[in-house]
Amino acid sequence: MLTAAILLLTAFAAGVTGAWSPCGFSMVETLGSRRAHAGGRVVLTSCTTFALGALAGGAITFTALAALGGALGGAGSEAAVVVGATVALSCAFGELRGVRIVPQIRRQVPEPWRRTMPLPLAAGLYGLLLGLGFTTFVLTLAVWALAGISVALGDVQAGLLVGLGFGAGRALPVVLMAPRYATLGQRLELKMAEQPALLRRLRLADGALLTVLAVALLSTGSASAAQLVVSNGTDPSRAGSTLAWERLGGAGAVLLDGTARSELPVQAVAIGGRYVATRQGDRVAVRDRASGTVVVERDVADATQLAVSNRWLVWRTSPRSGGDRLWALPLPVAQAVPAAGIARLVAGVARREAIDRPALSGDHLAYAATTRSDSRIVIANLATQRRRPALATRTGRLSQPALDGGRLLYVQSSYCSQRLRLLRTSRLASRPRTLLRLGTTAHRDEGHAQGYTTQGSEPSLCPHGTPGRTDSVLWTTALAGRDAYVTLLRPGAGAAPAAARIVRVGA
Repeated sequence: MLTAAILLLTAFAAGVTGAWSPCGFSMVETLGSRRAHAGGRVVLTSCTTFALGALAGGAITFTALAALGGALGGAGSEAAVVVGATVALSCAFGELRGVRIVPQIRRQVPEPWRRTMPLPLAAGLYGLLLGLGFTTFVLTLAVWALAGISVALGDVQAGLLVGLGFGAGRALPVVLMAPRYATLGQRLELKMAEQPALLRRLRLADGALLTVLAVALLSTGSASAAQLVVSNGTDPSRAGSTLAWERLGGAGAVLLDGTARSELPVQAVAIGGRYVATRQGDRVAVRDRASGTVVVERDVADATQLAVSNRWLVWRTSPRSGGDRLWALPLPVAQAVPAAGIARLVAGVARREAIDRPALSGDHLAYAATTRSDSRIVIANLATQRRRPALATRTGRLSQPALDGGRLLYVQSSYCSQRLRLLRTSRLASRPRTLLRLGTTAHRDEGHAQGYTTQGSEPSLCPHGTPGRTDSVLWTTALAGRDAYVTLLRPGAGAAPAAARIVRVGA
């Protein structure tokens, strides 16, 4: 929130600095000098359309730049944050030194519009051009810095925030001065033109804000780095302030709410809404978290992992013959009303194919299925029985989804790396954000025999900057509010036992 506020303030200051451009002066004169001929109401209407145009132009430019950054990949990653902070610091140094704006766009808005168009329409188009930022003179390096930061972060919401702040800054001086042009407006315009020190002070302010923004970006990046939550646990789930996880090897489960800690003698646990679901052997039970009242209890053969919400219980069965299955059971609306007692088959795969741990959010179920042909994540509405593929790939693996409202958290593994990624389910066509990235667990040799041949010594197929190999696997996940959880699993090897820990990253 603090970073967003600094980003908005920096964009606003950059927009205000643009009032010193030739276009800024001409806008005040164009709108203000028409008051005697067109009337005060027309001038006020024109100022309104000018402001709306400036807001629209800023939103278009910086949202598009952020979308471009998202399409390039790596949005939200630590590297992107570092790049954004570096751009901010570089331009801040230039502003504090008062260097010449390079590159400079030596273009003004079309002058004939004010003579050939109705004034409100011309003002709206002028505002749009000035809000776009890069169609006329640029008076501060902060504009270029904000463009680079928008691309580096690749966050459309951040881009929209920058655009609106920039557009508001572009519009405010004109809107304040033009209606009072005969009195206050002309005096301020003359002062702006005759005292370059005012522009210099604004550029110093832009530089100071860019410096603060760089610090905020770096602190946000470090705060979003993985933080250890559980040193010996796996399969996290969270509802409200309560976090649940399982111990490796079915050695019990834990519920943690603030300082209140409960140990459960079960092999599987999941929390969602007001319920906690547990499995002990073949016995699956759902209890109210507040009262402890049992809502549903039944025997389920071959049950492994669970998911629960206020309306549904879902479990996975993994028969020894192979072929995972997901089953859904509606929960009672009130504790006095018994459940229907009929579980429905939701999904299944063939032998030697797998379904990951299910995830629930309300009526929506997310699960990852890995088959012989591809790996995909599916979102199903249990109430309407409609489903849609959210993501699919033939070259890697998609696994371990978690749902929270309209957001989907999942793990994407490839030949080169493992990524914990976040995607808004309402914008499946957009690029996901990478919250955490690790190297692959695969071992690779050098590809050629040293001293005998250079064949096979070509550069790696992995892109530059790919993390080095790791022994940890990104495993089960959970998502709640601004917190994303993931298990770092280190499989056992030889005499070394398996180990797992749960970490948290900012979402």
